[in-house]
Amino acid sequence: MPLEFETVDECSDWNAHALARERVTRRTMLRAVMAGAGGYAYAQFHLASAAFAAGGGTAGAAGVVVAGRHLSFVPGADGDLRPAMALTAQLVSKTGSLPAKLRAYVEVGSVPGQYGSRFEADIRHLVGQYAIPGGPIGSQFYLKAKMDGLRPGSIYHYRVRLSDGTVSGEAHFSTAPARTSVVPAPFTFTAFADVGTNTAPTDPRYAWGQNPKSVTAAGGTWPAGVFDGNTYLPDDPVAGVHGTDKRPALTQTLLMATQQPVFTLLAGDICYANPSGSGLPADDTTALTRIAPKGRNLYNPYVWDVFLNQIEPLAASTPWMFATGNHDMEPLYGKTRFLGDSPAHGYGGLVERLDFPSNGPRTCPSVYKFVYGNVAVVSVDANELSAELQTNTGYSGGVQVSWLKRTLKQWRTDRPDIDFVVAFLHHCAYSTTNNHASDGGVRDALDPLFSEYQVDLVVQGHNHLLERTDPIRYGRRTRPAPDGSTVFPVTDGVTYLCVGSGGRQRYPFRQAPGPAAPPPPGVKPTGPQLLPSGQRFRGYRPPGGPNSVENNTGNIVNSYVWAAEPREIKKSGQPAGRRVPETVDWSQVRYDNYAFIAVDVVPAARGARTTMTIRSLADALPGTKQPFTEIDRITLARTAGQGSIRAAKPATTAAT
Repeated sequence: MPLEFETVDECSDWNAHALARERVTRRTMLRAVMAGAGGYAYAQFHLASAAFAAGGGTAGAAGVVVAGRHLSFVPGADGDLRPAMALTAQLVSKTGSLPAKLRAYVEVGSVPGQYGSRFEADIRHLVGQYAIPGGPIGSQFYLKAKMDGLRPGSIYHYRVRLSDGTVSGEAHFSTAPARTSVVPAPFTFTAFADVGTNTAPTDPRYAWGQNPKSVTAAGGTWPAGVFDGNTYLPDDPVAGVHGTDKRPALTQTLLMATQQPVFTLLAGDICYANPSGSGLPADDTTALTRIAPKGRNLYNPYVWDVFLNQIEPLAASTPWMFATGNHDMEPLYGKTRFLGDSPAHGYGGLVERLDFPSNGPRTCPSVYKFVYGNVAVVSVDANELSAELQTNTGYSGGVQVSWLKRTLKQWRTDRPDIDFVVAFLHHCAYSTTNNHASDGGVRDALDPLFSEYQVDLVVQGHNHLLERTDPIRYGRRTRPAPDGSTVFPVTDGVTYLCVGSGGRQRYPFRQAPGPAAPPPPGVKPTGPQLLPSGQRFRGYRPPGGPNSVENNTGNIVNSYVWAAEPREIKKSGQPAGRRVPETVDWSQVRYDNYAFIAVDVVPAARGARTTMTIRSLADALPGTKQPFTEIDRITLARTAGQGSIRAAKPATTAAT
């Protein structure tokens, strides 16, 4: 989100420094172990060499370590998953260089410690296209490999070996089940967005470049709250001074392991190496103030080191699939459209660090599709559609939307094995949050397509909280769907769920109607609508009782949607649209803290009922003393084998 840190006060320096001094406790270590991720991640994930050794790695002659391993699916052109897995990992050395003839391999086997196959990996050197004023030199190495020719639905063990004798610890993964006539087994996937890190990056000595003297004096470590997420306000009930979990970005990754997901979706704003988030050139000359120079963005490539080590406990064994958000535009590796454009539109660094499948439009690196079991998933680049933040708007010239329409049509006409369709993207088509609310460019492009082709679930980010809509079709709510409901997408429409609650500082819901938050012309608020928008989730007790000091209804009369015109250049330098007030009646669930979703899919034989249950899980919900708590659940139901829009029939007509 653009310029999240408008003032130093908002960043809460005092709180950030207090968090930076906090030591790892037995409670947090136990939580990591309970998540099945290994307690070392809490204490040492920011130190690649320590994490490497703690994970069972053995160093070789060159002193290079393997860090931040993460897996991704390898789908074919039709989206069906190949019996394969993509792996990317970072190669870290003290000198910032690798031996000239160093080679990397991934050894794979079906039995622990026995590796019958070996796949050579490419080694990529990612270098910034220019020196960052006031900041570090970007120079990082990554290995990339595709493990192919495997068996579907099978468990494999693997390790990375370098030619100098370096060997990583062992990890394992499961390939996706084959597409057959057999009903797939039930499975779960997880999702969140706007994650970031809870540890300040330490720039390696070789990359200090133009770093501030105070940073080099600290061994290359930046102050808390500049390039990490420790900007939580003191009164934050979860991440604040007296909160229940002061590292929600880290914790939630570990908690997701308890759900045993077959894959994880991250709907943009991945690590916040660019905390400014408007796709402008990198410049750290004012980084210690946490505000970028006009027309520039703060940027530190070594935030990626922290993030990839942070997710490795889960991502080394479970595929992570990424969409791109505004904080993922990194012009250090190629220009965004507003700056003159480049082939990767500012995503060149992500292409090297991650593994985006290549079955989407050629001009859209982060747009792709895959099918797991009876669920089809599509990643959409909302930056290309955004009316709010227009740095990359329109770079594909309409190609992305045309491709998306063809993809959805094919899924809903020629693939009876696909029951559910899930889209994940960053900017919200539907949200009522005060900071960003709804993006009209995204809504106008996607709502008609999602309605026509019966998309079941849309996972969104951008707004730092959790909000679920009632089902919507062609811009209108079709029915209420409170906690515990069963929704029938064939007749009810699309459910939109913002899960930008992945770890970055939370955003407030809409303030009370007034000059700064007006309702549309001619709309006069009455009753609860005179109050600021409040929370709505299972077990919530509003202060003073429902609708006493906050609006706890699903109706917000002074929300807004971003319009593309008239476009203006903001004082911070990025092109943006304007806010248009709107009245909404679809805001069913609102939770203003940190959470992720777990989605349980139960396939069925043709003609029987198949379901997708979405559980919203709050991290360290105050008052519960639990690692996570379910605060909302809905079930989407269809008749299996009748996903075609020509043959679709309701699974039943009774709602719960």
